[in-house]
Amino acid sequence: MRRYRDRLPVVAAALLVAATILFVVATTIERSQARAGESREANAVERPAGEAGEHSESETTESASNTTTEATEERGSPGESGEELFGVNPESAGLTATVAAVSLLLAALLVARPRNGLLVAVVVVGLVLAALDIREGIHQANEFNPGLLVMALGTGLLHLGAAAAAVAALRDPRTAAIAS
Repeated sequence: MRRYRDRLPVVAAALLVAATILFVVATTIERSQARAGESREANAVERPAGEAGEHSESETTESASNTTTEATEERGSPGESGEELFGVNPESAGLTATVAAVSLLLAALLVARPRNGLLVAVVVVGLVLAALDIREGIHQANEFNPGLLVMALGTGLLHLGAAAAAVAALRDPRTAAIAS
C-alpha cells in the first residue's frame, strides 16, 4: 500500500498534464468555431444584400459596416468571445498559454521535488481551475455546444482529481515526510 501512496504526487502531476492537454484542445476548438461563425455571419450579411438587388449600393455597404462594427465590439479580436471574467477574456490565446505553462510547471515540479508547499499550490490551482472549468461548462450548455461542454467538464474533473491526489499526498504522513 505504501508504494502506491508514494506515487500520489506523480498521479497529481499526470492529472494536471491531462487536464492541460484537454484545456488547450478545447480552447483551440472554441476559438476555431468562433472564427468560423464570424465568417459565416459576414457571408450571410453580404449575400442577402447582393442577391436581393432592392437596396442601393450605399445602403448595403452601410449595413455591412454596421454589422461588422457591432460584431467587433461584441467579440473583441477575431476568434475570441466578448465575454470577460474579472476583466480578462478567458478564451484568449495568451491566457491559455499562461494557464498551460503554469500547470505544466507545477506538474514537472511535482515529479522532480514534491514538497508540501507545492502540494498546497496544486490543491489551490486545481480547485480554482476546476471552478473555472465548471463555469465554462455552464456557458457551453447555454450555447448548446455539447462537445465543448463535455471537454470543459472533463477538464474540471481532471483538475479536481489532481487536487484530490495532492490532498491525499499531504494527508499521508509518509508522503509528507518525503515531501518536506
